[in-house]
Amino acid sequence: MAWAIGDPRVDHTRIASSAAGERGVGRRRLVIASNRVPAPGPDPVRAGGLVSALLPALEESGGLWFGWSGRVERRPGRPHIARAGRVDFVTVDLTADEIARYYAGFSNRTLWPVLHGLSHHPHAGEGLEYLVWRAVNRRFAEQLAPWLRPDDLVFVQDYHLIPFGRELRRTGWGGLLGYFHHVPMPGPEAWAALPHAVEIAGMFEHYDLVGVQTETDRTALEAILPGRPRGAVQAHPIGIDPARMRAMAAEHPADAFATLRDERRVIFGVDRLDYTKGIPWRLTAFEQLLERRPALAHAVRFVQWAAPSRETIDEYREERARIEAIAMRIAARHEDGAPVVLSIADRPRDVVAAALRDADVCVVTSLADGMNLVAKEFVAVQRPANPGVLVLSDSCGAAAELEGALLVRATNVASIEAALERALAMPLEERQRRWRSMARAVESNTAQHWLQGFLRALEGAGRRSPAPDRAALGA
Repeated sequence: MAWAIGDPRVDHTRIASSAAGERGVGRRRLVIASNRVPAPGPDPVRAGGLVSALLPALEESGGLWFGWSGRVERRPGRPHIARAGRVDFVTVDLTADEIARYYAGFSNRTLWPVLHGLSHHPHAGEGLEYLVWRAVNRRFAEQLAPWLRPDDLVFVQDYHLIPFGRELRRTGWGGLLGYFHHVPMPGPEAWAALPHAVEIAGMFEHYDLVGVQTETDRTALEAILPGRPRGAVQAHPIGIDPARMRAMAAEHPADAFATLRDERRVIFGVDRLDYTKGIPWRLTAFEQLLERRPALAHAVRFVQWAAPSRETIDEYREERARIEAIAMRIAARHEDGAPVVLSIADRPRDVVAAALRDADVCVVTSLADGMNLVAKEFVAVQRPANPGVLVLSDSCGAAAELEGALLVRATNVASIEAALERALAMPLEERQRRWRSMARAVESNTAQHWLQGFLRALEGAGRRSPAPDRAALGA
């Protein structure tokens, strides 16, 4: 059920405060702000890393999630409200022009490649795209502000909303405000190539706490801040909900690759179709492995699932064509073996969980990734008696935690080829030992641990932060 705010059937003050009664006395309400808001109720399509990390924790504690509804309207109206369990979902619409400039333009053609250190995907970012990015953040802040209470904890998610904190402070709200940067943070030289780099860096200073995935990201962010930050910058590596992943996998007890396996071992990759995920290099590495060891074409299948992503952006269409060309080239050379199965489609989360459980080798070779939760999900659902092997890029944040993985360089085809060969030949005892090491890391830092750790740090940082300077913000 959903209504627009202002509908006479809805008392949004009552709804906004109802979670407080559920949580009990003395606990603050959690308010999450993100570019997209998950649909209330069961999620039919595999959620991204941000949703899969945050939603279970928010469902447990109760609170409010604010952001874009996913709808396109000619003229944005008032926010919409929906409630599922203990979570209120407050969403706003965007216009087609805002999606083109705020989302596809500045967020994903300018910020995204710079943050991932990919200079071969340049897009200077039109001045108008930057202005619309700022304007959308301002409108988001103005539409969230009436829902907030002074004792709320507001937790802003990711690079689309970097200006959100500054704009929320401009409304006069002075409560605790945190931001988490889910993607990598480039070094000062790469950051300097970003249009409006100094101004954007200054936007981080309006948060009481800025969280990043790794100590490397923390050092990089602190290096680009133009002055002493209002709050703190800390590394808080994000986790998953391993029990939920196992429960979803258990919904499909049969082998997820039964129709493809044909007594073969399965190498599995599952990603958004994005040029940062390194899919062409991993497929080329498998191609070279088959050329050197032709018998493997009848003993192993490489199954690559890729969820369509940002299909209106040229670079993403080009990446899809590149991946499809490599898969077709391998198929043409091994017509009698069909060693590669490429599928570009969305998959339900439970189906992905079962496939990760049944894979003999999981390949995560991102060119750069803040964390990469697929790597942790693979570890969580593996069978302890006969676990598979994780091949992981050393440029993923997960590499710092998952010491049992076979680490590779994402663009070094020979490195990936050698790791695939080693993974296929790895004895059971070594697989078990490596998996146990990774499982300890995954189970000890879940999504709930991550969220609670960040919120505790936010409360501590808030006690040390000065009050926001409303005059300096133009309030």
